[in-house]
Amino acid sequence: MKKSTKITLTITALIVSFVFLLLLGGSFVVHKAVIEPLDKNLTYIQTMKGFITGNADGKGEKQLKDSSMWENHHHISIYYEENFSELLPLTKETLDLAIERNEELFGETDPVPVDLLVYENFVEMNGFKLREAKDAYYSDFQKIIAIHNSGKEVLLAEDELALYNFRLVLLHEYTHYAFYQRVSNANHYPMWFIEGVAEYAGTDPERVYNPHFQTIPFAELNSTVQWETALTTQLTSPYLQSYYALAFLTAEYGEEVIAQLIDSVDESRNFEESFLEVTGLTLSELENVFLNSYKD
Repeated sequence: MKKSTKITLTITALIVSFVFLLLLGGSFVVHKAVIEPLDKNLTYIQTMKGFITGNADGKGEKQLKDSSMWENHHHISIYYEENFSELLPLTKETLDLAIERNEELFGETDPVPVDLLVYENFVEMNGFKLREAKDAYYSDFQKIIAIHNSGKEVLLAEDELALYNFRLVLLHEYTHYAFYQRVSNANHYPMWFIEGVAEYAGTDPERVYNPHFQTIPFAELNSTVQWETALTTQLTSPYLQSYYALAFLTAEYGEEVIAQLIDSVDESRNFEESFLEVTGLTLSELENVFLNSYKD
C-alpha cells in the first residue's frame, strides 16, 4: 500500500473516531443537562433510544406497560389496569372527539404512534414526587399521554361535571400531542399559546364564566420556568388566561387563525413577529383587549 494511501486512511480513521467521541460525549451532556431534570427515571440508553426512534420508554412507563392490559385505538395504544375496563368506551369516545377536534384546528397531522397510560391513582402517576405533581401530562419525547384512574366511581355514576372534566383533561393532553406533530419546532412558541390551544380545544364555552383573576403580561408566560412560577402566583390563573386569549383570537379571526399562526411561525421562527403579521396586534395590545367582551 502506498504511503499516501496509508496516511489518508489514518487521517480518515482519526476523524471518524473524533466525531464518534464528540457525539458520544454530546449525548451524555444532553442526557445529564436536559433529560435527567425532566425524568429522573429515564436511563442514558433509553434517552438515546428516544433520539433514534422518537419514543423512549422510562422505567415507570415500562413497568406500567408490563403489568397492564393493552388495546389499540387508531394510532393510540391504551395501557390500563383491569378495573379501568368499564371506562374504555368513554375513553375511546373522547379520543375520537379529540382526533376530530384537532383536525378542525390543525388539519391532518401525521398520526405518529402514541401511548395512553392510565395510572391507578394520582400519586402513582407522579412517581411519588408530589412536589412536581400534575393531574395529567403529555411527553413528546416519550410519546406518552398520562392520566390517572382516581375518579372512576364518580365517572361510572355519570356525574356530569366529572364526565366533562375527564373529557377536558384527555382533550387537552391529546391536543398537546397533535400540536407537537403539527409544528416544526415547539420551542418557537410561548407556553401561553401552547397551553391556550390545548385549553381551547377541550373547553365547552358554555361552561366558562366571567374571568376573575389578575392577568400576567404574556411576555412573562413564555418559558416553562415562567409558566411554573405563574402557576404558584396568588390570584392568577395562567390556564384560564391563555384560554381566554385563544377564545378572543378565534372569535375575532376564526379558528383558522391557529393554523395560520403555526404556518407563519414555522417560516419566520419568531412568534411575536408572526403574531403581529397574522393578527395585526402586538402582545401588549392583546393584553389590553382579550377580555373586553367580558367587561361591563
